[in-house]
Amino acid sequence: MAFRQWLIGLLGGRVKNDPDQAFILPPPAGVSAEEEEIDGLNFRTAIEAHQKWKGRLQAVIDSGVPDTLSVEEVSRDNLCVLGKWLHGSGNQKFGHEVLFKTLQANHAHFHVCAGKVLQSALKGNKSEAQTALKSGDFAHASQAVVKDLAQLYTKIAN
Repeated sequence: MAFRQWLIGLLGGRVKNDPDQAFILPPPAGVSAEEEEIDGLNFRTAIEAHQKWKGRLQAVIDSGVPDTLSVEEVSRDNLCVLGKWLHGSGNQKFGHEVLFKTLQANHAHFHVCAGKVLQSALKGNKSEAQTALKSGDFAHASQAVVKDLAQLYTKIAN
């Protein structure tokens, strides 16, 4: 139940209002992995993994040093744990759900946006990359994925 409350907190406006403060809620304490997981996907881990992209991309913007992944790899939505679930067992079980389809589309868009930020950073367009990361397409796509994950979990975790 604590995990559900944490997700509701994310949905309570903190995800959509301020991109720099979108993830101010600390992870829930004392929550079992069983509560966080549905059909092979740990929703908290998926949310945290997508939150970490901002830091990873910021490091590339700041340093100019390429990330370990290529722009092509970052742009693909089926290489991360969430993407594999969305294209695999999650799709088989929940592919008929409108929320699931929305999450799939927004997740794909998120990775395209992440790839564009990485590409801009690697080309030395720090200002362009920074804007996308903080308040542009990447920021909005990131927030959408978190919101969609939270909504999908609250719908299917019965």
